[in-house]
Amino acid sequence: MSARRRRGRAVAPGRTKAVPRSRPRPSPASSRRAASSGDLRAVESARRGLDQASESLRAAAAGLAQVADRIAAEALEAERSTLAAELASEQVLRDLLKLQRALDGAAAGALPADFEALRKLPAAILDWAQRRLGVSAHLAAGQELEIPADRLAGFALDGTLPAGGGLLRVRILAPGWRRGTRVLVPPRAMIVSSR
Repeated sequence: MSARRRRGRAVAPGRTKAVPRSRPRPSPASSRRAASSGDLRAVESARRGLDQASESLRAAAAGLAQVADRIAAEALEAERSTLAAELASEQVLRDLLKLQRALDGAAAGALPADFEALRKLPAAILDWAQRRLGVSAHLAAGQELEIPADRLAGFALDGTLPAGGGLLRVRILAPGWRRGTRVLVPPRAMIVSSR
């Protein structure tokens, strides 16, 4: 028998050796189909968990931002309240109002040039205190009111209290100062008459 040569080996004629086939590489589409449904469920579950965690983090960050904003607003309000109380209790507002009246009472050009330049300053500061701190004059000088005797505690009285109750007529000598509904400095008043 004559032998044929294949790849350096002798093979009997008529007989051929089967060449092993290599496995074909799966395409990406077929590998996706080959993945088990359990793996897909695990991936989807992980993705949902990540989405939920992200949303929880966003909600927590928004809540934290609201708390920080509230703390900042409360701190600002506390500082404004403190400043307003100090301006009123130190009589700075009262003095500014007196200065404003004195400057307004002087004829234009009657004051030295340096004072003329400051003519509008007291009104500007009082306006600023009202806009930024919420401070305003409480009652006006010269104003007369009739009030019950039990409400005299809201005034700094000049003079003595009359005996008995009833309505009292009071004249405001100097305005008080308030912030919102809170009286910082009570108005100074004197009793004009009683009924």
